[in-house]
Amino acid sequence: MPTPSNHRLPQAPPVPPRKNAEASPPQTETSTVLERLKAAQPKAPVSPGDEKPGTTTAAPPSAGPAGTTPSPTRNPDQAQAEQTQADQTQADADAREKAARAADLRAARAEKLKAASTAASTWAAKSGRQTAAWTATTSRSAAANVRSWRADQVRRNLVTLTVIGALVGTAAAAGFFGGPQIWTTELLRPDLSLVSPSLNSLYIWALIGLGMVAYTVHQWLPGQADSPRHRRLGWVVIAALLLNLALALTIQAELYAPSLVVHGVLLVLLMVSLRWLNRWSAATWLEGTLVDVPLGLLLGWTGFTALSHTAAFLSLEGFSWLTENEFAWALAGLGLVVVIGSAVCSMDRGRIAVALALVWGMGWIIVERLLGEPGSLSTAAATALAVFLVLITAGSRRHRVDHSYRRALRRHQTANLPPIDLADEDDDEYYDDEEVHGGPTRA
Repeated sequence: MPTPSNHRLPQAPPVPPRKNAEASPPQTETSTVLERLKAAQPKAPVSPGDEKPGTTTAAPPSAGPAGTTPSPTRNPDQAQAEQTQADQTQADADAREKAARAADLRAARAEKLKAASTAASTWAAKSGRQTAAWTATTSRSAAANVRSWRADQVRRNLVTLTVIGALVGTAAAAGFFGGPQIWTTELLRPDLSLVSPSLNSLYIWALIGLGMVAYTVHQWLPGQADSPRHRRLGWVVIAALLLNLALALTIQAELYAPSLVVHGVLLVLLMVSLRWLNRWSAATWLEGTLVDVPLGLLLGWTGFTALSHTAAFLSLEGFSWLTENEFAWALAGLGLVVVIGSAVCSMDRGRIAVALALVWGMGWIIVERLLGEPGSLSTAAATALAVFLVLITAGSRRHRVDHSYRRALRRHQTANLPPIDLADEDDDEYYDDEEVHGGPTRA
């Protein structure tokens, strides 16, 4: 019996996992043991003569599971390197795929942006054309509307707005809506000079404001739309009211030197308005009351305050030549007011409103010099004389004009009457019959 060999059972080589494991036949424990026994069984010795030349005896290959081919053993590092290379290849492929998708996405976005830009450009061009057409149409319509405006309508609207704004602004400067009050300023102190009036004189502004409202109402009457008088006076009134508001604000802000400049410009402008008032006299009593009286009051009060404000400003500045001979300078100022005021009051039928405004201011000078400080009986007497002269001048002018008007009217009424023949006895009967029946009785 042959001696058993000492060969060990070879270990089954590791079989790599197959992709399709379901295709391999199932292995049983019995078949595995039989395969191992067959591999361990020794073969019969072969005689030297039986060996074929050129051949060698090879060890039987180890058998694996049934139906499988044994694979050579691989190094784990090599397998890991191959796996790493495979992962790197897969990662490169994924990166290339992602880059391709990103490029496609950028291209799609660029196409969308280009399409949106083209659409926006088209819309902007269309919208620009529409806007230009609409602007041109609107401009033509506005120009046609402006050309259709009447200058008289524009003037009346501006006068109304200016009167309202100037009255509200002057009231605000006077302190009716709170804040600093204009009569608390240094320039209006009644004790600064001998010609400074009492603060009660400022109440004339209520009457002037009411008169300007009346002027605004009169210019809106249907018969005054194209009046040459209002066409000239309207713009002067607008400028005068704005200057008067500027005067009130500068005095409130204690800007006394600029206020004197504004005062002078306002006085010149009101003298220009007097020119138009004289050129086109008031046609009716109502027009004279609503137009001439307010503007006359404003002119007279502006002329009087020009004197008082100038004297107060010089006193505040400390001019010694004014304080040393104050009475003489007061007489000079009153004389200047009387001369200019009398000249203005002698125009047209006599500017009674101008005279009344001057008398109002000088009357409060008299009260302040008699009852206030500084007291001066001589200044009060001189001021009373100035009041008398102004009233006499304005009143005499009105009397002369009215007398001339009555004489002219009488001449017009008697122009068609025959001359009186004192030798004719029937003349008395003729004139008596005319006065009774309203016309001649003779053929």
